[in-house]
Amino acid sequence: MTAVLCRAGKALPTILPMYIGQIIRSLREERGWSQEQLALEAGMAPSHVSRIERGERRLPNTRLEAIARALGTTPAAIYARSEGRELPPGDEVAEGDLAAEYSAEAMELRRLFRDLNLEERRLLIDFGKLLLKRRGHRGVA
Repeated sequence: MTAVLCRAGKALPTILPMYIGQIIRSLREERGWSQEQLALEAGMAPSHVSRIERGERRLPNTRLEAIARALGTTPAAIYARSEGRELPPGDEVAEGDLAAEYSAEAMELRRLFRDLNLEERRLLIDFGKLLLKRRGHRGVA
C-alpha cells in the first residue's frame, strides 16, 4: 500500500488504483452496464472510466463519489471491497450485488478469466462445475 499526503500534511494510506478500478469494473458489469453507461451516469468521459478501470488513473474523491453513487454504493464500500474486508454497515449495494465476492482470490480469478479465449473459458467453467460436483455441491448442472 502506498501513502499520499492530505491537505493537513498527514500521510494517508491509499489503495493502488488498479484494485479500485477492478472493483468498479466488477460492479459495472454486475449491473450489465457498458463503460459509456457508467460514464453517463457518473458525469464523465467514457475514456476516463476506461483508464480508471485499468488502473491508469488515480481517482479524486469527487470522481469516486460520483462513480459510487452511479453504481448504487459508497466510496467506503468500494475501498472495503478492494481490501477484501466486510462492507461497512449501511453500505449495501442495490439489486443483490452483495452476493458478489471481492476477495483477492476472486479478483485474481476474474483477471485470469478475462485473459482466456472462449474455449478456455468454457473449460474453466466445466472444471469448476466438476469440482463442485466432486464435493457434493447441490445445484450444479
